[in-house]
Amino acid sequence: MELSQIKYFIAAAQTQNLSKASQMLNITQSALSKSIANLEAELGVLLFDRSGKKITLNESGKKFLEYAINSVRELDNAVSAALHQDIRAVLYLGLFHYSEKFMQCLKAFSELHANIIIQLDHLEITSFDAAANEYDMLLFPQIPMFRKYKSIAIYSDSYFLAVHKSNPLANSTHIKLSDLSAQKLIFIKFKDNLFDLPYYLYTNMFAIKNERIFTNSYEMQRWLISINHCVGFVPQDSAKSYALDPNISLLPVLDNELKREMMVGFKRSKHLSDIGKQFAEFVRNYFDI
Repeated sequence: MELSQIKYFIAAAQTQNLSKASQMLNITQSALSKSIANLEAELGVLLFDRSGKKITLNESGKKFLEYAINSVRELDNAVSAALHQDIRAVLYLGLFHYSEKFMQCLKAFSELHANIIIQLDHLEITSFDAAANEYDMLLFPQIPMFRKYKSIAIYSDSYFLAVHKSNPLANSTHIKLSDLSAQKLIFIKFKDNLFDLPYYLYTNMFAIKNERIFTNSYEMQRWLISINHCVGFVPQDSAKSYALDPNISLLPVLDNELKREMMVGFKRSKHLSDIGKQFAEFVRNYFDI
C-alpha cells in the first residue's frame, strides 16, 4: 500500500466524483480508478458503491476514510518534525453556518492557546458526510438530515424577519407569521427537500399561497431583500450583514416555535487530537453544557 493510493482514495471519497478528484490530483481518471481498484484488492474489500460513473462511499469506505485522513495528517507532521519545520498543534474546524456566539468562544480559546494553528473552513451542507471524518469539530444548525449524528446543542437561536425599509411591515415593532400572507417570501433551501426551519414551520401553519423564492445562499437572500424583491427570515446570531445594510430593517418574530438549535459535533475521543480534546472541553464549559 503506497501513500499515493491513500491520498488518491481520500480525494475520491471527499468529492465522490472520479472526474473532479482526478482533476484535483492532476492525474488521469483511469489512473485514479486503477489506483483505487488496487487499494481495494489489497484490502480485500470494496470501499465504494458504484453505479455507472457515480461512486458513493459504503460503510467500509467511511470507516477507512476516517483512519486514512488521520494517518496522512500524522505522517505530514512526522515529515515536518524531521525537517525541523513548524509543528504547532492544528485545530481543524468546519462551519456550516456563521455564528457570532461561536466565534466569540473560538476567540477566547485562541487567546489562551496562542501557540496553536486554527484551520477554519466554511462548508456546504451537502458535504457533511465527508466532513464528519475530516474535522475535529463541526458547527451546524439542527435540521432533519443531521439528526442521526451525535452532537450537542450549544444555544438556541431566534429569527428576524428581514424586510426592505420601504415595506409597510418595516414600521412594525415585531412580526407574527400570520402577518405575512400578502408578502413574497424567500426561503433557504440547502438541497432537494431540505430547507431551513422557517420553511417547515410556515408551511405547517399555513397553506402557502404566497409567491416564493428559494436560494441556498444567505448572501443572495440579503441582496434580494435589499432591492425590495421579497422578505425573508435570518437567524438573529447571523444577522450582522443584514443589520449593516442601509436598505433593510430587521423585525423580531414573536412565534416561539421559530427557534433553531446550533449544534457542535466532535470526532470520537480516540480519534480526536489533544488540542481537539482541549477545545471540546472548553466549548462545553463556555456554553455551560
